[in-house]
Amino acid sequence: MSKFSKVTPEGTKDYLFDECMARRKIESALATLFKSCGYKKVITPTIEFFDVYDRESSGISQEDLFVLSDSRGRLMALRADNTLPIARITATRLQNTEPPVRLYYTQQVFKRCKTYSGHSNETSQSGIELIGAGGYKADMEILTMAFDALESCQAPDYRIEIGHAGYFRELISKLKADDATKELIAEYIETKNCIALNEILDKMGDSKVISAIRKIPKLFGGEEILDEALALYSGHEAKAAIEYIRRIFNSLKELGLDKKIDIDLSLVHRNNYYTGIVFRGYIEGSGLIALSGGRYDNLIGEFGKDMPATGFGVDINALSKAMLKRGDVEKIPAPEILIFSEEGSEAKGIARAKELRAQGISCEYSVAQTFEEAEVYADKMGITKIEIIK
Repeated sequence: MSKFSKVTPEGTKDYLFDECMARRKIESALATLFKSCGYKKVITPTIEFFDVYDRESSGISQEDLFVLSDSRGRLMALRADNTLPIARITATRLQNTEPPVRLYYTQQVFKRCKTYSGHSNETSQSGIELIGAGGYKADMEILTMAFDALESCQAPDYRIEIGHAGYFRELISKLKADDATKELIAEYIETKNCIALNEILDKMGDSKVISAIRKIPKLFGGEEILDEALALYSGHEAKAAIEYIRRIFNSLKELGLDKKIDIDLSLVHRNNYYTGIVFRGYIEGSGLIALSGGRYDNLIGEFGKDMPATGFGVDINALSKAMLKRGDVEKIPAPEILIFSEEGSEAKGIARAKELRAQGISCEYSVAQTFEEAEVYADKMGITKIEIIK
C-alpha cells in the first residue's frame, strides 16, 4: 500500500458535513446577490492552456502554477485564477455581446502556496466581473457590491481596505532599478516588511521618490492618509489616484459605509495587473483575505479585444471557516422517522418513505436486518420514531 493513499496532498483538505453546509450557505447567498444585480453565471475549464497564465500582467509566477501536459504534449495548467479565463471568454466567445458584460462564477482555483503560509493550494472562490464599463459609476457598483457580499454572508464585523494602483505606479516608474528589484520592492511594501525594503532603498541613495516609497507601508488609516500621501509625492498620476480615492471615500461615506473603510496605499500586489482602484476585505475570525479585487483595464486586450474591466473575488474557504468558528451553521437535523420493513415488504417500505418525503417529512429507510438493530441505530442517530412496514 502506498504511504500516501490515506492522506490528502499538502495544501488541500476534505470537507465534511457542517463544513459543506457552511460553504453551500455562503455560495447560495452570493449567487442570490449577484443574480439580483444582473450578473450571469459562467463556468470555465479546470484545465487551461499554459498560455492563458503565461503573461507578465497576470502577476502569477510559473512556480505558482500546477503544470501538466495533454495527450499531444501541449503544456497545460490547473486554473490558478478566475479572472484570466473569464477575460479569454469575453474576448472570444462573448466578443459580440453588448457591453457592459456582467458575469459571476463559483469555482475552484489551484495555486502553489508556500509551506506554513496558512494558505491552501486549492481554494473555492465566488466573484463577479463587470466588463466593458470604465469610470466612476462602474467602480462604485463593484465596491458597493463588495460590501453587500460580506453583508450577505452574515460576517458580524468586516473591514474593506481601499487603495489605487496609480500612486505606487508613478513612484516606481521614477525609480532607476531593474524589474526584479522593483518586484522585490512591491513585495516588501505589500507585506509591510520595512526592514527589507529599507535595505534595498539604502543602496539607491536619497531622493523625494525614494523617501516616499519608504513610507508607503505606513500609509494606512483614515481619510487623513490621503493628505499625508500628497505631501510625500504629488506627481500627476499619483495626485489623480489620491483624489480618486477621496471621491470614492466620500461617496461611500454618503452611504454610511465609511466606518467599515480603511485606506491602504500599500496594496501594490500584482501591480502589472491592476490599473486603478484596488481593495481587500477582511472579516472577524479569519486572518486571511476574505475578498479582493480592483480595476484591470488592460487585461482583456491581451486576449484580442480592448475592454475596461473591474471585479472582485470572495474566498469561500475563509468565510466558511469563520462562519463555523462563530457557530452560525445549523447542525444537520436527524430524520423525523426511520422506516423499517420486515422481510418481504422492502418495496412497500421504500414506497412509504417516498410518500412521507412527498409530504415534506424527512425520513430514512432502514437497511438493518432486524428491528432490534434498527432500534439501536435510531437511538444513536437521534431518530425518535420508527415506522414498521409489514
